[in-house]
Amino acid sequence: MARIQVFSLAKQIAAVPFHFVRHQWSRKAISKAEKHSFGPHPRQYLMFWMPPSGAPEQHSVVVFYHGGGWRLGWPDQFPTVAEWFLRRGFPVVMPAYRLSPRFAYPAMREDLNLALGKILNLMEINGLGKKKILSAGMSAGATLAAHLAFNRHELANFSMSPNDFSGFLSFGGPLDLNELPNLPPLRRYAGGPPGSEAFRVANPITWLSESAQLPILLVHGTDDAIVPLSSSERFFEKYTGPKTLQLIPGGSHLDSLGFALNDQYTATVVERWLGELRQS
Repeated sequence: MARIQVFSLAKQIAAVPFHFVRHQWSRKAISKAEKHSFGPHPRQYLMFWMPPSGAPEQHSVVVFYHGGGWRLGWPDQFPTVAEWFLRRGFPVVMPAYRLSPRFAYPAMREDLNLALGKILNLMEINGLGKKKILSAGMSAGATLAAHLAFNRHELANFSMSPNDFSGFLSFGGPLDLNELPNLPPLRRYAGGPPGSEAFRVANPITWLSESAQLPILLVHGTDDAIVPLSSSERFFEKYTGPKTLQLIPGGSHLDSLGFALNDQYTATVVERWLGELRQS
């Protein structure tokens, strides 16, 4: 069994570069991106898109965080994701953040706050001040998106709470770090080993509260060898607000983003959930 797991993990990791290429080749350049800095470090910036003219009016601004094991990646590494939301009328923001091993969660948390301040400013400038934020992310980016939406202590600095967001959307996200293998990349992100205070603070599930009523959609492949499905399942079980856990039967880690590559199964799931948000 262990050999099978190792083989699946190696196979899915090897597929990552080819998956990036597919998303890059499929891009349509629907609207022009703006780059904005929110700090002096080269990684402290975000990409911002307004939807094209003629797109339907939407209720939210999508803030999407990239994955890469907290060590790699960049905004717009999945341009098809931005374009999918833009076609449906959502303004889109894709922030960068400082990466491990040089930087651990506390620096990334600072970048979440700095980016949020910049996002709120851009929303006001562009006439989006009455919209809410839909916090979303892929893989490690979903970890940060969960921190953005659910850490009410940090949100209080902006006079906000989780209920000021429209929703939380996770694609293959490590949402309970206790379910991940205790490997160096995880410890370097958290700034400490499992059981430490640093690890507890860096774990998104820590920040769930019974008062949060933010709708969430967790999309996860049943055969994800990179981020165990149980990481989403534990988060889902603990959360007491409106929630949907959508499994992709036989799906790998990267299959959760299939909606952006015209996979009708996942596209229908996300479309349906967005429709429910509009009605809530």
